[in-house]
Parts: sequence; structure tokens; C-alpha cells
Amino acid sequence: MQARTWFGSFTFDEGKITDVELFKKDIDSLIKIYEDSSLLRGNVAGENLCDLAVKYGFVDSYDEYDRLLHEFNIALAKKHVAQAVTPDRQIIAAVEAIDDIDETGNILGERLKEWYMLNFNETPLKGEELARHIIEFKSTGKIDLKPIQCLASSLIGLHSTRISIEEYLKENMPKIAPNLTNIAGHILGARLLSTAGSLERLASMPSSTVQVIGASNALFKHLKGKAPSPKHGVIFRHPLVNTAPRWQRGKIARALASKISLAARYDCYSGELKEGLIEELKTKVETIRKQTPKPGRKSQM
Repeated sequence: MQARTWFGSFTFDEGKITDVELFKKDIDSLIKIYEDSSLLRGNVAGENLCDLAVKYGFVDSYDEYDRLLHEFNIALAKKHVAQAVTPDRQIIAAVEAIDDIDETGNILGERLKEWYMLNFNETPLKGEELARHIIEFKSTGKIDLKPIQCLASSLIGLHSTRISIEEYLKENMPKIAPNLTNIAGHILGARLLSTAGSLERLASMPSSTVQVIGASNALFKHLKGKAPSPKHGVIFRHPLVNTAPRWQRGKIARALASKISLAARYDCYSGELKEGLIEELKTKVETIRKQTPKPGRKSQM
């Protein structure tokens, strides 16, 4: 039998070690050849790993063994963290940053407008437009504009950051999920990845789940008998859904969710763009529009 440890392999027979293969005493080399089944602690043939490392000359002392094992564990943890930072996690971090920026920008925008109106007249301007107006505003000497202009600069900075992150998504989403991007767009596609947790999880979801993903509050109310079943979640942001008449949205959302689910699977398992998915979706949506031109009534075609 053979037992593999973090510093070497031991062959033993009838409880006695018959052969030893020690690895190179270098942390980088040890990490490269480490396997999940390798022992970090425990016994081999009734002997403690620390005793074996000293006995067979991997280390000169127990102190050296403890130090090397400590360094090895740190390096191993870093390796696992690096493996966890997959491309879809980068996308998720980016779209979540956009959502945080939007939330913060809305709060700062409201505060900026309130502050402006304390010193000046009512204004139809808001958000970035108001911020740029304030930056360009010339002081009359009666009001210290420095604080409010500082807030306006922060709001403009947030807007610039959002544009930069959105450009990152626009450039990288087609590389990571070309089919999902083709169907849902780079922003909605990234939000679907974020809500699902990863591309693999999104690909494993049935289309019925994809249809209502992001509508957890409405779904809980429905399960408690306090609301009807939600017809769509985050996919409501897709123009095919949010521009459709109310009575068509459920069926269009179902068709869209089906294609999104299929697109995610192509992206997860092949990574190649599947021609025809978007055209199939458009054909299905057009059929729904023709079949239900008015509420509660199907076309006689």
C-alpha cells in the first residue's frame, strides 16, 4: 500500500514502511505537486508525520518541520483563493460595484439637490446634470460654494467610475459568456450571474427558476398565499419584457428564460457562440405577440 503526504510518498506492507520517496524541500515545488488526498497531518504505518519527516531526513528538526508546514499551509490557502477567483467572479464583482454606485449616487444626488435648493431656487436638474451645473456655478461671494461643489465633484466621480466599470463588462462579458451576452446583454447578463452566484449555477438552473430569479420577495409572498405567482424577476429589465403589453409579459418572460438557461449551458460547457439562439427567441416572441394581440384574447389567425 502507499500513502501520500505533503512532503513525500510512503510504501508500506504489513504495517512496515518498505520504500520512501521524499519531495524537493521547496514550498513552490511542494504546492505544485500537492494533491487533495495528500496527508497534512496524521499517521503512516503507525508513525506520526512529523516523526517520519525527521527520521527520513526531509527536515533536520521538529522546529523546522513546524515552520515548513506553516509556510506550506499559507501557500496552499493562497492557491485555493486564487483558484476561487474565476472570470465570472470578476464579472459579478463588477456588476455588484455598479449597483452599489447607483445606490450611493441616488442618495448623494438627492442630498445635493436638497442642499442646492436651500441656497437657490427650485430646479428641474438632478443627478450628474445638476452636479455639473453646480461645478460651473460662479460664486457671488454671499454663499460659500466650496462644500456643495465638493459633493458635486464626488457625484461626477462616481458617474465616471460607473462608465469605466460598464465598459469593462461590455468588453469582458462576451469573452466569458458569449451566448448569455447575446441573449440578455452585458449588464443584465452580468446581473443574472450575480444573482445566481456563478455561471455554473446559472447553467444548472431550470428555466422556470431563471424566469423568477431575483424576485425572492414576491415568491415568498406567493408561497404564503399573500400574492400571485411572480411572472418574472430580474429578466424584467430585458427590453423584450419591459416594453411588452402587460398581458404578454409572462409568456415572453418564459420564452426569454428558456433561451437564457440554454445560453448559460452553452457558455458553461462549450464556451462557443451558438448561432441562431437570438433569432429563435425573436421568432418565439413574435409568435406570442400575434397570438395574444389583446388582453385575454387569442388571435384567430
